[in-house]
Amino acid sequence: MKEKLLILLFVLSFTIFTFSFQLSGSYLLELSGYERTFYGTNVILGDKDIIGLEFGVFLPPDTIETGELTYLQPTTFLLAQLPLNNFKFFTGISPIFQYYKSEFSLYSYTMYLTKAGLSLYLGPIVLTGGINTIIDLSFQQTFGIYGVYGELGLRF
Repeated sequence: MKEKLLILLFVLSFTIFTFSFQLSGSYLLELSGYERTFYGTNVILGDKDIIGLEFGVFLPPDTIETGELTYLQPTTFLLAQLPLNNFKFFTGISPIFQYYKSEFSLYSYTMYLTKAGLSLYLGPIVLTGGINTIIDLSFQQTFGIYGVYGELGLRF
């Protein structure tokens, strides 16, 4: 187990030093579906490359207010990105994981979280805005859940 952890840390360190990365905080608002709000944080590896990888986590506001972890949604987005000067257009897809009732689980084998957006790079500061929805594997159904989000981040 320790060997796997060391290999993972080495690969992660190599990736960070080889590719740029971004650390952001975010606010997400569902406009339909459950109409929830979430606070989040994420790390994007290869943030100005054609392909990026984003690891993030979202929490409902009551978790922060009460200090009691009742729901958590980790994300692992594979991103297709188009960097142009100080802008980046992107789209991504992630399986839907959740921590609910004291256990982690995959929400569904056929539903995926997708997003699209635009990032503006102002030196090391990054402003991002986008939309997200949930789709099925046929890419024909969105389940009526749409959201918008904004992020403020730092690029390294």
